[in-house]
Amino acid sequence: MTIGKRVLSSELLPTGIPVYSANVQEPFGYIRASFFKDYNVGTILWGIDGDWDVRYIPPQMPFYPTDHCGTLRVQATDVNARYLAFALHAEGERRRFTRTNRPSLDRVRALRLELPPKQQQDVFVNEVERMESQIAKLEEKRKMLEGKKQGILKKYLL
Repeated sequence: MTIGKRVLSSELLPTGIPVYSANVQEPFGYIRASFFKDYNVGTILWGIDGDWDVRYIPPQMPFYPTDHCGTLRVQATDVNARYLAFALHAEGERRRFTRTNRPSLDRVRALRLELPPKQQQDVFVNEVERMESQIAKLEEKRKMLEGKKQGILKKYLL
């Protein structure tokens, strides 16, 4: 468990390794530098200064956390890191982490989470991934139908 490093705006590039700050859902920018020596394990990110939010970054996906972003890398084989991200998010909500009740490294480190057996964690994560896949397919269909709708509107109204 650690906190990232400060990133200066002069270091940001249009492309490269994504940089995450307090908003862990969207990259803050891109950089050339690498934060970890390897990316063989999944990593959980959380924003330290903003509203409570948690993100899971899968293995083999380089990223760079700023000093406003906490990181947790799961080494235990009996823990599904993605499941832990969901559990950590729920516990942070329960503890009411906010901009004023900041989720500092010490506060997050002090959390004690009871997790079900790994097999149940895996079942949960597989179901979430199945639903996310369905959502992505439906979103593609929605975009396609939106395009068709715009074509019909242009044809008959313009």
